[in-house]
Amino acid sequence: MNSKSIKISTDGYVLLLSLQPKYAELIFNETKKAELRRIRPRVDSGDFLFIYVSSPDKVLLGSCEVKEVIQSSPDNLWKYVNKDSGLKKSEFLEYFDGVSTGYAIFIQNVQKFNQPIELFQLKQVWNGFHPPQSYRYLTVEEVDLIGSMAKHDMTNISRRLQPKFNQSELGVFQMSSSK
Repeated sequence: MNSKSIKISTDGYVLLLSLQPKYAELIFNETKKAELRRIRPRVDSGDFLFIYVSSPDKVLLGSCEVKEVIQSSPDNLWKYVNKDSGLKKSEFLEYFDGVSTGYAIFIQNVQKFNQPIELFQLKQVWNGFHPPQSYRYLTVEEVDLIGSMAKHDMTNISRRLQPKFNQSELGVFQMSSSK
């Protein structure tokens, strides 16, 4: 299994999400507060999303935090997201056509990076980088690389991926057999 696609710890995920420019703009001006998905990414409250804006922009623009994830039938889901999805109802129904369950990732703490990172810069520094078609999971090292390139403090985000306790802090001791 590729280490770049696996969960780093039991503490959280950071997702690199590709969005069309019009939806990214709605997120960054905070009128779109729910990102819709036909397949549920493994994110929960407190996890983070990095937002890559697809063509023609081709830029890693910023981040946001997952507030909550709602799973429901498309008809029911519309009741939760109609004002926060950035879509008209007809667009929403077209997107979810053919699926019985949809997902809404509600977001908060939206931030643009101090220095957005263009695709050519990512490819120069990040060996083998390709923007995801939809999304991909990031490692601690990738989060830190993005932070240094974006001149953005990633402490809270990187900390989300670190195990919170080591074995000695958990009171896990090696047991010796008694005779």
